[in-house]
Amino acid sequence: MTGKILAVDDNRDFCQNVADIIELKGYEVTTVFDGTQAIDSVKKNSYDLVIMDIKMPGMNGVEVFREIRKISPSTVIILMTAYALEDLKKEALREGVFASLRKPLDFDELFIIIDNAISNKTMILVADDDANLCANLKDILDTKGYRTCTALDGSTALDKTVKFNFEIMLLDIKLPPLNGLETYISIRELRPHITAVVITGYFRELNEIVEQAMKKGAYACLEKPVKIDELIALIEQIKEQKKN
Repeated sequence: MTGKILAVDDNRDFCQNVADIIELKGYEVTTVFDGTQAIDSVKKNSYDLVIMDIKMPGMNGVEVFREIRKISPSTVIILMTAYALEDLKKEALREGVFASLRKPLDFDELFIIIDNAISNKTMILVADDDANLCANLKDILDTKGYRTCTALDGSTALDKTVKFNFEIMLLDIKLPPLNGLETYISIRELRPHITAVVITGYFRELNEIVEQAMKKGAYACLEKPVKIDELIALIEQIKEQKKN
């Protein structure tokens, strides 16, 4: 596994520890210890990914993210924090940070996130309380070359959008504990760029909620059982429109 990563944290021991662990996976890691150093390093070097603390003296991680985006728009940013800082996290997610993680880091989770972040594959979230459907769609979409995550309820779907910058979401409109519309609205507050395709096996019963989702910006509605050819064509159509 290859890739150049910049680790940024004012806690030097923590920063070096993170770098050492990431390097064991074959990545090349550079460490710096404040926002100004991070910006200077990005100006001089090409990084695939920056993993950075939010709470640092001087410039915070969100401010540094904004500056890095101006210098190198393609560099993926992952933020981490031991503090709540909800407003800052929400700002960063809305503006395109790939993920926001809590310290202490779960390194197994971090490696999955890094792998997805620098894969350059379209990331799709499948949110449906039917575990078999989620598993089947994941297998099919992964085979087609997408990166797919699944969620069996609205709360998990929302949590995963904090950890992954999905481009497309396939969302069951009848989803516990939040319904699909409530889940969609909550996710769009964090990830306004995400394109949602709602799916339902109860179109007549839930027609009003489907219509509300469409008015809120959902791209399309598919009825169950989902026709795979139709779904793939729709995803490709969304991808093409996102390029323009």
